[in-house]
Amino acid sequence: MVATAPRQVTIRFDDAVRALGGTTVVDNSDKHPITAGKARAHGRALTIPLRKLRDGDYTVRWRVLSDDGHTIEGVFAFAVGAGRAPPGTALTTRGTNLTRPVISRWLFFAGLLIAVGVALFLPLAWSPALRAAGARDEGALWPLAFGGFFLTFLGASSLIPHHGAGTTRFGLTYEVGGIVAIVGATLSAIALVDRRFGRGAFVCALALLPVPSVAGHALDRGQWARPLNVAADILHVGAAAIWIGGLLALAVGLPRAGRRFSDEQRSRFTATLVPRLSAIALVSVLVIAATGLIRALSELSAVSQLWSSGYGRALVVKTGFLMIVVALGWFNRSRLAPRLRVDALRRNVAVELVLLAAIVTAVAFLTDLAPGRQLAHAVARPQASRPIAAPPPGATVLAGESGDRAVGLAITRDRKLQATVLGPDGGIDGLSVAFRAGGRTVDATPCGPGCYRAREPIRASHVTVVLDSGSVAFAVPRNTQPASGLVAEARHAYAGLRSLVIHERLASNPRNQLTTMWRIVAPHRLTYDTSAGSRAVVIGGKRWDAEGKGAFAPSAQSPLDLPGTQWGPRWLNARALGWRRVGGRQARVVSFFDPRLPGWFEVAVDPRTHRPLELDMITYAHFMHHRYTNFNQPMRIVQPH
Repeated sequence: MVATAPRQVTIRFDDAVRALGGTTVVDNSDKHPITAGKARAHGRALTIPLRKLRDGDYTVRWRVLSDDGHTIEGVFAFAVGAGRAPPGTALTTRGTNLTRPVISRWLFFAGLLIAVGVALFLPLAWSPALRAAGARDEGALWPLAFGGFFLTFLGASSLIPHHGAGTTRFGLTYEVGGIVAIVGATLSAIALVDRRFGRGAFVCALALLPVPSVAGHALDRGQWARPLNVAADILHVGAAAIWIGGLLALAVGLPRAGRRFSDEQRSRFTATLVPRLSAIALVSVLVIAATGLIRALSELSAVSQLWSSGYGRALVVKTGFLMIVVALGWFNRSRLAPRLRVDALRRNVAVELVLLAAIVTAVAFLTDLAPGRQLAHAVARPQASRPIAAPPPGATVLAGESGDRAVGLAITRDRKLQATVLGPDGGIDGLSVAFRAGGRTVDATPCGPGCYRAREPIRASHVTVVLDSGSVAFAVPRNTQPASGLVAEARHAYAGLRSLVIHERLASNPRNQLTTMWRIVAPHRLTYDTSAGSRAVVIGGKRWDAEGKGAFAPSAQSPLDLPGTQWGPRWLNARALGWRRVGGRQARVVSFFDPRLPGWFEVAVDPRTHRPLELDMITYAHFMHHRYTNFNQPMRIVQPH
């Protein structure tokens, strides 16, 4: 809930995003959009401009494309106007159709694994086997490489329109990958007639290898050192590629090449190729297992995410298929390969390839799903603020504002000064803070969350706390007395009022201010009118809101207990600062610190009735001044027509 109508909604993410269609803000009463333009993304922030809002409930539905290619969306509600009931959402998320992106990713990954696998298998096993057989035929594998490059191009070209070429890390990387793939396909086709072009195709295959790692999860923020993740991911893909390339060579390339060999050549070729393939498969499995463990530990923040998140379930399915393939490969290595039973080996290899195609499907889902660590971050509660320390016992406390920050000043009896800077998450650390008084500047040292203490005592009637967000000047009272009893009497007197009028000035920073007149009748009636034109009437569990001269609109309202209290039941460092006149009356001025907010108060109290006449409250982005009048005077608050 916000007291002042915002001009825009800003949502911040942990990585760069791009705004997608479907982002909107609606009025809950009629679901009409109240945006003042298109949503725009700037780096890690999404901004939605709003028209002038009246008091009421609103729903925000946002939809963005993350830098690693995921479509992320969400819904939340907010209310404008003090004392409103917690709002509900009037919209739901649209959901994301995974069919096209998963098919596109499957094409890309299947093609990449084939192209890279063939390119790597060629120098590691195929060429040595050809040399052992006294043959020079490499043409049997280039059609496989061509098919792999072509599938890669189809997958990339299908993904780019959805993700926007060049607008995200994902889109830019896949755009480059698509270009490399079509060049590789061309060179592979030419290599069928001129083997010299095979070197260019080999280079293209190596250039494709890092594309998934650079575009995807490995470079996301908020995980282990990203160079380690990228290296592990590249090794993971490379090991899988050479394994698949070897299996395809055995299943498809060997029969094609064998028809051109003599019996003796075929025997020598097979005797060299099969053991090399077996050794490559063993090393690949070990690399896949090690790098897969590294990536899983990085992408999952809890073991339970293996079954509680879509990413974890896809990872389990992939691992299950992989274990079956490893078991089949072990059987091939231990039983068939030593005896060179090529026909049986090829049948088992065909089964392995089918299972590997299923693994690629699981990978397509994996890369299109948000990792568990991202989901945990999305549903986690906001990070706990860093509570600021209470002022030193017996110190006099004052407060001021620096931009949207609250700055408290504690002055001990021996004139040691301590400043506390309060931000959205509690105390703000790491600032350059100094105290200026009497023509000299005294540096400060950290003393806790948001706390800065002067290096030496300062005896002056005026002190300025110097900050990068704006200096704050304070008039230091000479003598102060304990006043906790007076604060308790003022709180009790205020809570016992039958009616009053509050003249409020509320600001979130020096540029944004709102004035409001509240008319309150105990125990549950109030009206208010703001300088922005908003009006409201609250009676028990009913509420009516209007904008300007418009008609009142009814809504639900949690019953209020009025007039309530302006500060909590526990306060610290209550000290009487002196006297001042308020509305023709002499008032005692008291300052204190409320640890519940946390915030600083300065209250002018009528010494005869103990009623507060004026109040200043300062906390982060909430700088409020109250003047109280019309105590216990008759007021009539009724339902508007």
